[in-house]
Amino acid sequence: MTAAPDDPGAGSGGPPSFPGNAPPPPPGEPPAPTAQPPAGTAGPGGPGVGPPTFPAQAQGGYPPPGSPEQPFGETYATWGIRVGGYLIDFVIFLVVLVVLYVLFRHSHALNVHLMARRGARRRNFSAVPFLITGVLYIAYGTLLCGAPRGQTVGMMAVGVRAVRDESFAVLGYGRAFARAVFEGVLRLINLLFFLLGLIWILDMLFPLWDRKRQTLHDKVAGSVVLRVRPAG
Repeated sequence: MTAAPDDPGAGSGGPPSFPGNAPPPPPGEPPAPTAQPPAGTAGPGGPGVGPPTFPAQAQGGYPPPGSPEQPFGETYATWGIRVGGYLIDFVIFLVVLVVLYVLFRHSHALNVHLMARRGARRRNFSAVPFLITGVLYIAYGTLLCGAPRGQTVGMMAVGVRAVRDESFAVLGYGRAFARAVFEGVLRLINLLFFLLGLIWILDMLFPLWDRKRQTLHDKVAGSVVLRVRPAG
């Protein structure tokens, strides 16, 4: 005669007992609690309570507005706005030129001789202030437009920035240097030769009909100028 086993299923040849097929609790007792997925994770029945995701984020798409890769609205700056920023920068360097001219007014370095048609009056002045101003202008455009912000003082005032044409990324110092040098050369040609100076005028007017509102020096450097804040 053998003793009855403690486990009803032991030695009976039946299926082993698991938590999933345990007998139901007696009437009147609440069911045992089940484990819940931690907050912020997706459970078997659906998503959790974590921060929402958007299609662009899920697919590695567009960066948020305002980043260097996707500035405000991706709107090309209009010709009028660009001229406003250019005039502010022009006034800044006009002041620099006047100060340098006063400092070098008695200098004989790199003298330029001008002769008036009436009375054959000769006038001398030093070209040093113009050369220094030109070098400063190129350095100004290179350092400020090539920086992550991509703005000169005039651009900051009117709310535009220079970026790369193909990606809207930071322009970089190499492209900013090419952009500033090309514009500076066109200015110099405009001062020395009237007919060739028409190229500089064409450069300044080019955004009026260009699809991306680029100047010629933008096209040479592969840059565009975009709005970074709404008008008003």
